[in-house]
Amino acid sequence: MANIPSSVIEFMNRPETVKTLVTASKFGQPHAIVCGSLVAPSPDTVIVGEILMKVSSGNMRSNPKVSILMVSGTEAYEIVGKVKERVDSGPMLDGMNQKLKAMNLQASAVWVFSVEEVYDQGASSKAGTKLV
Repeated sequence: MANIPSSVIEFMNRPETVKTLVTASKFGQPHAIVCGSLVAPSPDTVIVGEILMKVSSGNMRSNPKVSILMVSGTEAYEIVGKVKERVDSGPMLDGMNQKLKAMNLQASAVWVFSVEEVYDQGASSKAGTKLV
């Protein structure tokens, strides 16, 4: 496991940052979605609310590897992770739904990922540099 640098967590929390979750089927077919509910409750963990995620959820059940790409302007980071669990009840889901209520959305579950690697993917000479 790896810890997301604090500067990347701050970037993740900016309202203008676009966050995408990329999964792949057991046959390797990629699938990407915009994922506004993505947060890091700790430096080594990322969570996302399951909202209209039929294909992504199916992919994560059969292939636990994920990539999260976050972009704002020319700055971008990738988090490579692995599914730890899917939580469909309890305080974590309740907390996620409290945040989503302001957007008139509701998650049926929360996917929890361990962080394996973090890369700088911005439009600069640092593109592709492994941060952790």
